[in-house]
Amino acid sequence: MEAKEALKIPFEATKKVLRVTKALFAPKATEIWWDKGVRRELHYRGKHIIKAELCIGCGMCSRACPVNCIEMVPTGVKKPRAVPKVRANECMFCGLCEDACPTKPEKAIKLTDHYSMILEDVTWDKLTDYVFEPENLEEAIEKAKKMEELIEKKKQEALKKKQQAQQAKADMKKEQAKSAENAKAEKEQQAKPQKDSKGEE
Repeated sequence: MEAKEALKIPFEATKKVLRVTKALFAPKATEIWWDKGVRRELHYRGKHIIKAELCIGCGMCSRACPVNCIEMVPTGVKKPRAVPKVRANECMFCGLCEDACPTKPEKAIKLTDHYSMILEDVTWDKLTDYVFEPENLEEAIEKAKKMEELIEKKKQEALKKKQQAQQAKADMKKEQAKSAENAKAEKEQQAKPQKDSKGEE
């Protein structure tokens, strides 16, 4: 029995050496992929990209989200009146927000091929602060404000022109009425001498 156990020890050691040697020459189980441009699978989705300049603030993405992780944040302008922010720690990357987005030809919110979402020194606070925010939001708001100012200016100019046209129309009507009265008065004056001459006869 002791001899059998003594023979078992080198046999087990040999098995382990063979396993390690085999593993050295076997292909890697995992590899660094982010610099290799990995092509995503059909149902595999990465980080969200939100384009503030395309967003119309309809909130369809927020309504379509099955886990309510999209918050519509007010912008202070008419269009877009709100933009989406996605809480990454709650998102299940289903892509329904992208499907629901009505902007064409390009979607204002879409899921990308960027999968790297590594957080160092992960704490719950850091995870809850991990939010996908709209790109170039401040620029889009500035642009929207300028556009609103331009539209308001054009409206004021159009209103001023309309008022001027109405005033000109009213003045023309007054002049026509005045000229009609003058013409009537002239006719009456012309008719008077004829009556007087008839009376003298």
